[in-house]
Amino acid sequence: MTYSEHSGGSQAREISPDELTECFKRVGLGEGDHLVMHAQLSNVGVVDGGAAMVLHRLLNIIGKKGLLLMPTFTSVTRHSSTHNGFTRVGCWCEGRENRHLPFISELQPDREMGEVAYRLCSWPGSQRSRHPAFSFVAVGQNSDKLVRKYSLADSLAPLSMLLDVKSFVLTIGVGMDSVSAIHLAEQRYVPAKFVKERALIVSKGQAWVDVMAPGCSAGFQKLSDHFNPDGVQQADLGAAMATLYPMKQLCNAAERLLEANPAALNCERPDCLSCRSIQRS
Repeated sequence: MTYSEHSGGSQAREISPDELTECFKRVGLGEGDHLVMHAQLSNVGVVDGGAAMVLHRLLNIIGKKGLLLMPTFTSVTRHSSTHNGFTRVGCWCEGRENRHLPFISELQPDREMGEVAYRLCSWPGSQRSRHPAFSFVAVGQNSDKLVRKYSLADSLAPLSMLLDVKSFVLTIGVGMDSVSAIHLAEQRYVPAKFVKERALIVSKGQAWVDVMAPGCSAGFQKLSDHFNPDGVQQADLGAAMATLYPMKQLCNAAERLLEANPAALNCERPDCLSCRSIQRS
C-alpha cells in the first residue's frame, strides 16, 4: 500500500480553520462533490470552532451543488440481538425494553458517530432520514431525495443511492472500520451478516418495527491490503489523517474480495458472534 491507514494519534494540537480548508483541498475536494463523511475530532486534536467549523469549511468547498451525507445511528432505539461489540447474546437493555427510546429526528446519534455528525443534524438546511435505528443526515443538492424515503429492510438505502453518481468517502481520524459503505458489499455477497432486529418508533403512541441490522465492521481494515490506492488522496490533519476514497472503487474492491471469500472481512476476535456466523473459506 502507498497510503496510510493511520486514524489518530496522541500528540493532539490546535487546528486552525485555514488548516481545515487546506486539508480538504489537498485531498482533492472541490465544488459539486458528493461525499459520505466519517469523522472523530477527538483523534485530530483541538479544532478552532469545533465541529461547526469543520462543516463550515467543508461545505464552503463543495458548495451548493455538493452533497454531504453522514450516518447518525441510534442504538438506544434498537432492541439488538447482540451487544458489547457483538460479543454477548441479547440486547444491552438486558430484557428491560422500557430502557429504549423511540426514534425522533432530534434524537442524538450514538457517541461513535462523532460530534460532527451530531452537529450536522442541526445544520441549516440539513435533513435526517426517519429510519428508527440507522438514520442518515444530509445537506446539499438533492439531500431531500436521499433521505426522504427509507426502507426498514434496507438500512443502507441512502448509501446505495449515492453509488449511482460519482461520490466519495471522506474519513477524518478514523479507519476503514468506520466506513459504512463497505456494508453495501456485504449486503450483496454476505447477507447473513445482516440480522433482523427491532426498533422503537412513535406511531399512535409507541410501536416496535422490524429492521435489518448490519454486522461487525472491525475487519474492514483488511480491505486496505486489497485496495488499489490509485485515486485515494490523503493529508495530515493535526494528530490524524484525512483520506478521500472514490466510493464506487471502494465498494467494488470489497465485492471482489467477498465474492472470492465471504469471510475475508471478518474480524479476528474469537468471541465476535457476527463474524463467527460467516464460514471461512
